[in-house]
Amino acid sequence: VEGAPMGLMHKRGYTYLKTIAGTVLAMAIIVTLQSVKPVFAGSDLSDVIRQDADIMRSVDQEEDSSNNRRCINFSDFQAGFSLDMLAGTQILWRTERWEDRAWDGKGPDTLGYPSVVRNIYGDGADYKYYLYYSHHGPSAGIGCAVSDCIEGPYRKLAEIDSTRLDSQVLRCGGKYGDAAHFSSPCVVWNEDVKAWYMYFHFLKNEWKEGKGHQKTALASCSNLRENSWKPFTDDSGNLKVVLPTTSERWMNSQSSYHAIQRLHNGLWSAFLRGTGGSFFDDRWVQDPCKLGFAFSKNAESWEYATTNPVIYQGDGRGGKSGVYRPKFVAYLGGVKYLVCWQESDSYDVNPVIVCGRTSDFKAFEKIRDGYSQLPVGDGMMCLWRIGTKLFVFSGRYVYVMRIFGR
Repeated sequence: VEGAPMGLMHKRGYTYLKTIAGTVLAMAIIVTLQSVKPVFAGSDLSDVIRQDADIMRSVDQEEDSSNNRRCINFSDFQAGFSLDMLAGTQILWRTERWEDRAWDGKGPDTLGYPSVVRNIYGDGADYKYYLYYSHHGPSAGIGCAVSDCIEGPYRKLAEIDSTRLDSQVLRCGGKYGDAAHFSSPCVVWNEDVKAWYMYFHFLKNEWKEGKGHQKTALASCSNLRENSWKPFTDDSGNLKVVLPTTSERWMNSQSSYHAIQRLHNGLWSAFLRGTGGSFFDDRWVQDPCKLGFAFSKNAESWEYATTNPVIYQGDGRGGKSGVYRPKFVAYLGGVKYLVCWQESDSYDVNPVIVCGRTSDFKAFEKIRDGYSQLPVGDGMMCLWRIGTKLFVFSGRYVYVMRIFGR
């Protein structure tokens, strides 16, 4: 949720299905970010792909493993690297009723939040690419589309199997107008338990109980071809929160849209997006999002960094004053990692991509050039590397970038 949380109290003790002040503007910003069409100086995507057809269809177990852990390995570029945009194309369209936040085809199009993995593990391995996606709106669930090639085209599950009602693999339920929703999937392979893990956020207003409004849950699947996802639940059957809100202001309302990855040393990292706020004169006042980190040994039990938030407005870097969004974490070799985020002017205009190097996830050495062509948008950025090509999934698009050393 970007603006005021959907379905929250406008006055204490009352709940509205419509959003309160601030959300309409925020939703317009999200739609703009999700709807940005790529502009390229180079070829279109099909031309770029044809040039590297043999590479594109090869099976590089080590490279795929790094990609499936959501922590791309750039350690072969010891002197640093830059990214050059080659091409891009739209890969997601609204074709199913649940994908429209108004359910009538007239609502703002926020479809996106892509997370891509390659099914190379277990009995169900078919070496296809599975793209999980959602939208930002009432009753949203998590959908899936499949492709033989990383660049697509991606066919939704309901297109592949005509007996399916739709392409959702996790269904929030409810009826039109319900504020509850699932969104921002982040899928990663957990080698320790031989299963795929999907982190996703959900809306549940527990402000009065001190648990905020929006938090992150977890589901698992051992066979992607079957796509049978089982959410982690408590003894009462409720979704188990694995990345909760905090009592600290920076994330007391929303713990969502996180970028999860397994680091080169085996530790799990969550690049957190926290949103805080409070009621003032019976109206909700929301802070711009701030960023932090959490770490885990098993991908289920997480410990928040005591230094959170670590990247935020006024943190001494000279950054912008608006909304901050986590994008990705990548490996640079040794103990160094590349951390990428998006920041904007207040409240959420003129977004830019910012990257920094870190060895402790506390201090970040800003990288001033080389990554400016990375796309802006809502949600994390899903990367997939094949040789010197980097495929960047953001919003409804996949972009192809060339990696070149300095």
